[in-house]
Parts: sequence; structure tokens; C-alpha cells
Amino acid sequence: MLSRALGTLVAALVLPLLVAAPRAAADAGAECPPGTNPVRAGSGVICAFASDPGESGQLGDPGDPAGVEQAPTGCYKSDGTKVPCQTDQGSWWSGAQCYAAAYDAPPGAPAWQGHSNGSLWQCTSCKTGGTATTCNVQTIWTAPGHEPAPPTPEQLASTALGLIPLAQADVHTAPAAPAATYVGVENWLWVPNGQWRTLTKSVSAGATTVTVTAAPSQIVWNLGPTSIACYDPGRPWDHGMSDAATTTCGYTYKASSAGRPDGRFSISATIRYQVTWTCTGACPTTGGDLGLVDAPAGSSTMRVLQRQTVVVR
Repeated sequence: MLSRALGTLVAALVLPLLVAAPRAAADAGAECPPGTNPVRAGSGVICAFASDPGESGQLGDPGDPAGVEQAPTGCYKSDGTKVPCQTDQGSWWSGAQCYAAAYDAPPGAPAWQGHSNGSLWQCTSCKTGGTATTCNVQTIWTAPGHEPAPPTPEQLASTALGLIPLAQADVHTAPAAPAATYVGVENWLWVPNGQWRTLTKSVSAGATTVTVTAAPSQIVWNLGPTSIACYDPGRPWDHGMSDAATTTCGYTYKASSAGRPDGRFSISATIRYQVTWTCTGACPTTGGDLGLVDAPAGSSTMRVLQRQTVVVR
């Protein structure tokens, strides 16, 4: 992997040391070699040299859908920014604010700093500017018992949920915009059946694999004056249907949209998923429930007219 290659390249230059016992900042600075900076990491202090390989590349949009309720647990930077708990660079280590992966070096290599026990970690943190990302790679020695903790199953579930492409509702109505409807007429509401399906995603860290399942539970329709919930995708309306045809999801307006911007109601539909997770491998618990999570909302408009009555004498 690129991150392992970068770690090998800078291993001889980047040799931080973790001091096992917590100390005051001044004492920690006194114990760090010249040219290094003391950084708090859990119960110790990292004396870290930083490398800046300057890796650049086009970043994909991970997609953080607006309106999605985040899982109750996860991994965060010190500034509160939520990050995936697991990537191809390793597991998130909050103490050092990086992704940590086990690093291999033969006994006596400079990275061991003269130690014969403990463990070595490649610590990678990246920042994005425009379309380029710059990664800072360090090699860290930790004393026995001070290794970065692996992500919990709940944290892996949070990461997996963020990777699931929850469906943004493709709003359909009858009458369909820009055609108008009328006060007192039932309007059919639906989304394509293909959007009403269960989605899954698995994320692994070491011997632990968590699979998240997101099953559609309801669609919340915001129709302007009010909101309703439907518990299936709704029935598509087709030309030629008889007046006796019925729908499982509809709404009848009681007032016109004449006073609204552009004379229309803004409407939206949000598919709401019931999200659960299961854990296999090394698991302290076998599963859990993340509750109802909203996908991004789809939108449209509805023009509602008031019928006029003409009296003929």
C-alpha cells in the first residue's frame, strides 16, 4: 500500500518515542530529544518528528448526506470533526490524532530506539486542500500496554453507516409538477420501488467485522401545510386508471397555494431507515441498533388551485 511505502521511506528519519508515564508538559519537553515536539497521546507523550511527503491526488466525495442522523458513537478529531474509524491506513488513534497500522522492523532497527519490547506503529494523518491531500507519516514506538486501542464494534458500525448510499427519494406525484391540482382532490405520492430496498455494508478491523443493515421503514412527506408518513413506497399512478383506483400514500389539500412563493407548495420526501448491526469474529457484543436514520430528502413542488363555481340562472 502507498501508506506502507511512505512509512518505509521515512522510517529512518521519523523516530518518535512514547514516554510511558504521563508528565507535565515542561517535563515531557525536557525528555524529548532536540528537534522533536512532545505530543500528548493517551497516558504518555509522543516525541515526534513529522514527515510531509506531500502526497497529492483527486479525492472522491465520500458523501455526507444532509439530514442523516449520525450513529451515537464514532471516531473524532480533537476539533470535533467526525472521521471514519477504519481506513486502508489503519485504525483511528485519537491519542495521536492519526490512523495507526502495525509497522514491521527487524530487532535493532533504528525505529526501535534501542528497545527490545513494545510495538511499532505507522501513524498517518492527512489534510485536504482543494483537490490535493497531504499526508504526514510518523513511526511510533509504544511501550507494552500503551498500544492504540482498536475501534469498538459500535465505532465500526458508525463508519459502515457513513459508507452506505442511503437513497435520496425520487419524488413522484399525481398530478405531476408543473401541472396543478385542486383543493379537495387526493394527490398520489410515491417513490420508485427500486429505492425501497434493504442496504448493507461491512467494515473490518483486525479480527472484528461489523455488518450494518439499513432497512426502509417509512417515508416522511413534507407537503407544505403539514407532514405525513407512509410505510411503503406508494403506488405509481398510471394513465387509464379508473376512478375506483386507490393508493397507499396520498394527501388531500384543504387550502390553495396562492399565497406561497411562486404560487406553489414546496414538498419533500425522506426515506427513513431502521439501522441495525451485527458483529462477527472478535466481538464483545454480537449486535446492536442504531435506530431510525434519515436519507437525504428529495424535493418537488405542488401548485394547488381553488375550484371556482359558476352559477347559471
